Amino acid sequence: MKLLQNWYLLQTKQNYLVYDEYQHAILQQLDIFITNFSARGFFANLWRRPNNLGVYLYGSVGSGKSMLLDELFRQIPETQKTRTHFHKFMSDIHQKLADLKDQNDPLDNVARELRRKYRIIFLDEMHVNDIATAMILKNLLSGLFKHGVYIVTSSNFAPNQLYPDGLMRERFLGAIELIGQKLQILKLENSRDYRLQHNTHNQFFIINNRHSHDKLTYLFNKFAADNQVIVDNEIIIQGRPIWYVKKSAHIIWFKFDIICGENRSHLDYLDLCNKFDYIVIEDIEPINSKDIARRLTWLVDILYDNRRKVILSASCGIGQIYVAHTREDNEFAIEFSRTVSRLIEMQTQEYLTQQSLESIAL
Repeated sequence: MKLLQNWYLLQTKQNYLVYDEYQHAILQQLDIFITNFSARGFFANLWRRPNNLGVYLYGSVGSGKSMLLDELFRQIPETQKTRTHFHKFMSDIHQKLADLKDQNDPLDNVARELRRKYRIIFLDEMHVNDIATAMILKNLLSGLFKHGVYIVTSSNFAPNQLYPDGLMRERFLGAIELIGQKLQILKLENSRDYRLQHNTHNQFFIINNRHSHDKLTYLFNKFAADNQVIVDNEIIIQGRPIWYVKKSAHIIWFKFDIICGENRSHLDYLDLCNKFDYIVIEDIEPINSKDIARRLTWLVDILYDNRRKVILSASCGIGQIYVAHTREDNEFAIEFSRTVSRLIEMQTQEYLTQQSLESIAL
């Protein structure tokens, strides 16, 4: 079965994609995965290898991981499938666990419920950066594997690089070991960032322009259309008020120091993403705080995965937004490079015409 390889060669032949031998090699492995997944059953299980319950694909930023998994998701012959961002998936898991806190084994109950809905779950951008997720990931994955749920995930990091220097990381090592045992680990050997090769850019990003406020106003009015506009008010997100500059039916305008400078969570950004198609962010300045930069990363990830449109103004280029001063800052700068790459892609006409990823409802 060469579903993915045939698709890829056709795309490159028609010049929709640039041929990349490393991407082609990964697709060969993913075609084998489709074959094995399709043949699952009693006799197939007799010959099941310990690491055939899914795939862990990692590689550098912009190397094409999401594109390859997009096509795998489309081609795999399974109706009980879903795809979502890893952070959204874990946010939903934590909420579900809170609802089931009085039960004896809530994680196993969550795994059972997921199995009733899905045979295979695709998770984009696995990256563990909080202790709450780190402490439950092993048991969650164990429950999913025990009930026969397949996991396909992408990451910018090898499994042993997850949750680096995290609090109580020794308790996370079991999750890394489990990933290595149950998932096929594939590395996309590619140093090119294909997102940087787009040449059709929109005018939504206003960089170092003294008329930026006027330009934002023009774009806001364009997308607000004839809907009612509310100015200088607060919106309630996750039970807390957030001040905004302007809001209409499908678009909302924030100052950067409000939407990322104050303490926000993934859930705040997910809620905003569900309410608005366009997000305006005004006055981005160079960031020297890792916490603020991380919140911007969360916001961009969520908007990107749901193909929401971003209109922004900044006093510096996209590549100069995060300023690293310490060794720890430099380590986070590697992670932040994904945010820079995604922001660059979000300026392109190609991005604006794409549909959102499949989402999960627990």
